[in-house]
Amino acid sequence: MKFRNFEIYTYIEMDKHRKYLEELKKYVSSTKYLPKYHIYPECGLLNDPNGLSYYNNEYHVFYQWYPFEATHGMKHWAHVKSKDLINWRRDENILIPNLEYEKNGCYSGNAIEKDGDLYIFYTANYKTPEGKIPKQALAIMNKDGIITKYEKNPIIDGAPEGMSGEIRDPFVFERNGKYFMLLGGKSNYNKGKLILYVSKNLMEWKYKGIVNIPNASFGYMLECPSFCNIDGKDVLIISPMGLEKKKYRYHNEFSSVYMIGNLDVENMIFNIDYIDELDCGFDFYAPQVFYGKDKEPIMFAWFGCGEQNLKSDKDMWKHSLTMPRILSIKDNRLYSAPIKGFKENINLVKAGKSKHISIDENSYMLSVDIKNDNNKTKIIFGREDIWSIEIDFRENLVTFDRSNLDFKISPKFGLERIATFNECDILTLDIFVDNSFIEVYVGNGERTFTARVFNDTREIEFISKSNINYKLYDCSNITSFK
Repeated sequence: MKFRNFEIYTYIEMDKHRKYLEELKKYVSSTKYLPKYHIYPECGLLNDPNGLSYYNNEYHVFYQWYPFEATHGMKHWAHVKSKDLINWRRDENILIPNLEYEKNGCYSGNAIEKDGDLYIFYTANYKTPEGKIPKQALAIMNKDGIITKYEKNPIIDGAPEGMSGEIRDPFVFERNGKYFMLLGGKSNYNKGKLILYVSKNLMEWKYKGIVNIPNASFGYMLECPSFCNIDGKDVLIISPMGLEKKKYRYHNEFSSVYMIGNLDVENMIFNIDYIDELDCGFDFYAPQVFYGKDKEPIMFAWFGCGEQNLKSDKDMWKHSLTMPRILSIKDNRLYSAPIKGFKENINLVKAGKSKHISIDENSYMLSVDIKNDNNKTKIIFGREDIWSIEIDFRENLVTFDRSNLDFKISPKFGLERIATFNECDILTLDIFVDNSFIEVYVGNGERTFTARVFNDTREIEFISKSNINYKLYDCSNITSFK
């Protein structure tokens, strides 16, 4: 098809753009690198997950979306729904930045249910020649799926004293009969800060102050705060910019961090028991948490990071979300694992101990149990154009290496990532390959790696002296969007 050039701040006007978008979506649907079981955009660019919720007996996932090209532009909120977190349907009820106070895009935020409606909070991006004026906005979705922007938007207009115009990504939660809003921001002195507001009714908000997080520094900017409680412990998740590298941690251009501890909303302090990087891979950012049908904490993240050049860009689509991950706390560490229902929807096709595996489809799950015999094990995916995972039981290290791929994403986004794991007799790896999207769960979710690779991964080789058992599942029968 013939692609059109759009001004970067173009928003969808259906009477003008419907036919072109339909043609663009049809074109994208036949391209090579689309995933099977990850949420991806019909066309254009996807980034942060937004407005995650279980509402009206369905899961709702919104995401940042620029529909016209595989680049960052005027951000809309696209919308998908599911009954089971596996099979998704696209919904035409979306957020379109068509009002003056959001003239540069509907940026990230979350959602919370109240009185039978879903209250959706987002940052209304508003730029002036002098800089950004931070504005937070509200939209309300009813049970018919109709989304109405609050007539008195913005609900928060401007920046608190000492803060720059870089304030965004509201995350609203309820505690002690009140509603609280966390916002990420940058101070006038280029320090990442976490901002707190309070409300009685979700519409009128009062500034409380900056949340003090002792003995922690968050670079020059803090984005995408998210918050939940697991087994009585508070979990605060943030995406800071400008973190210093610490041995194996924080090697990405932008990282995501979790803290386990206690959030005292009245005294505006988060006391940390433990802090760590949330994912050890290359392509993971802006995670958001919500409570599922059974009040279990579930997380999605943007399967991407920064301004990457990808092999699929020419196909007019870019990025996906991660698989939904169930969060838990073990030994005061945060674990994340695939939802339990996923395995029930895929087919076991091979199992055994052989050193070579050939696969018919490029959409599969490989589960590997490796006995600890104080040696190294390497799993190689591909033939000459390869990526690999290496387990070193002597040092308790796992390494994801994509330096031997023919197509290399810019080196600044990383060629190798290393993480530690707890000593064990048998280490389990669950490796999900969905065309160019790879998720690796180490030790039942103790560590995870999220990575894009562009190769044919249908040949697998084990190089090891250890006792290895594997199970191979075909995932090609799952299609996220029927």
